[in-house]
Amino acid sequence: MVYITVRQPPMYRQMTLEELLFNPNPEPALLSANVSNTKTFAVESPSPRVLSTVRVDKLISVLEQFNASTEHLRQQQPRESLYNTFYIPKKSGGLRRIDAPNPELMDALRRLKTIFVTDFHALYHTSAFAYIEHRSTVDCMKRHQANESKWFAKYDLHNFFGSTTLDFVLSMLAQVFPFSEVVKVPRGLEALRTALDLGFLNGGLPQGTPLSPTLTNIMMIPVDFKLANTLRDFTGQRMIYTRYADDFQISCRYGFDFRAVERLLTETLASFGAPFRLNAEKTRYGSSAGRNWNLGLMLNKDNTLTVGHRKKRQLQAMLSSYILDRQHGISWDRQDLQTMDGYRNYYRMVEGETIDRIVEHLNRKFGVNVMEMIAADLAS
Repeated sequence: MVYITVRQPPMYRQMTLEELLFNPNPEPALLSANVSNTKTFAVESPSPRVLSTVRVDKLISVLEQFNASTEHLRQQQPRESLYNTFYIPKKSGGLRRIDAPNPELMDALRRLKTIFVTDFHALYHTSAFAYIEHRSTVDCMKRHQANESKWFAKYDLHNFFGSTTLDFVLSMLAQVFPFSEVVKVPRGLEALRTALDLGFLNGGLPQGTPLSPTLTNIMMIPVDFKLANTLRDFTGQRMIYTRYADDFQISCRYGFDFRAVERLLTETLASFGAPFRLNAEKTRYGSSAGRNWNLGLMLNKDNTLTVGHRKKRQLQAMLSSYILDRQHGISWDRQDLQTMDGYRNYYRMVEGETIDRIVEHLNRKFGVNVMEMIAADLAS
């Protein structure tokens, strides 16, 4: 099976692969206005017309040119010398290892990512939301909100990046067009393997590179396709499937057997030979009548997305402290100011009217325009 993913424009109706690829003037928008949506087709083999959209020899040449220009990086041993390793705390406790490439390797991996995105036109399944421009945790949860889901299950993959091997990535890309056509040519397979190898460290994908997130979204297209299609009618119920990096979110309007879904996830990963597994300790199941937190957001019993009262109170306290400090001539560190405004912007994506009311309340209370203050301090 070969999976072909194309960008899905706003449209009246579902369109065929040929219409999406070859129709330059799709019908006006009605069903979907989100141009970041994609459509994945599973075919036994690409049609001659689809094959005509790519030049395999050119793709191989691009990879070979990249490999030639980065050969000195591959020869540098040990590979760890090309990385700066540090640790950051996890929300769930413990530490997360980050391997940040040095500037030269960082530039090389950015170029390889650009090759995949620009030359290979690599995309992602529409159920994937992490590391994608114009997509966020908010957009992910809105997919479940649109379904008016009441019951939710969350599943987590154990060591997703670190367990991902080069052989597994190649086996998955062999199923994703046009990588599927490149690897059919021995020279193409070798060029792709050599290029990809530069993005691996100690047998896995390092967290901290620009390539790793993009690569995981491409390699997971077949898995996402199978899970999304199967859960659309699973045990007689329609379920919504989304994935945010290594987190699976499955929801339904009615209660469901989350253990049966867990078995489906396990069996699907095994069927593709995935080297990672579910972290059963992090599996959660519950309804919107309880504390239904997913990806830091809550979809409550009224089918409303919220960041929660505690976070909004914290934001209001931060803004108040900033205003008072500024009135007393105390300047905030630029990074602290950016962090606070980042929280405000993110919370506003979720609860725009509520956050705007908090800002207006503080403006009236202190007789200021806090947004103008923040803008001026960030510009200075």
